[in-house]
Amino acid sequence: MRRIQPAGRQDWLLITDPVCGITVAVADMVIMAEEVHAFEDENDMIRRVAAGPGVSTSYDWEGMNIALIVRIFDRGLPETQADLVAEMQEWFADRSDGKKMPDSRSIRRRITPIWRALQRGDA
Repeated sequence: MRRIQPAGRQDWLLITDPVCGITVAVADMVIMAEEVHAFEDENDMIRRVAAGPGVSTSYDWEGMNIALIVRIFDRGLPETQADLVAEMQEWFADRSDGKKMPDSRSIRRRITPIWRALQRGDA
């Protein structure tokens, strides 16, 4: 690598020491989680969650969907999908004293199709 663009900067910095640049292996690379999530969302790569008879889950997804519908009906959509995911994670935390709640990625997988439809006006 002979140049680098630090996070938050628009310009590139030249690497002058060592003169030949820095060797970077694949193992040295890091992709930010936000970038991965955005890529998955843009390319419709979010794994669809199985549902139906016989599917067991330890979370009240149906209850979350009801809370989600009521929230959107009462107050509309929040500014970002991340805000909505955080609200639904709080909903789970409130019902389990913070002991049993899915991670934000699992919630986002379930909310993304709804979020997209509402953003496009397909609902």
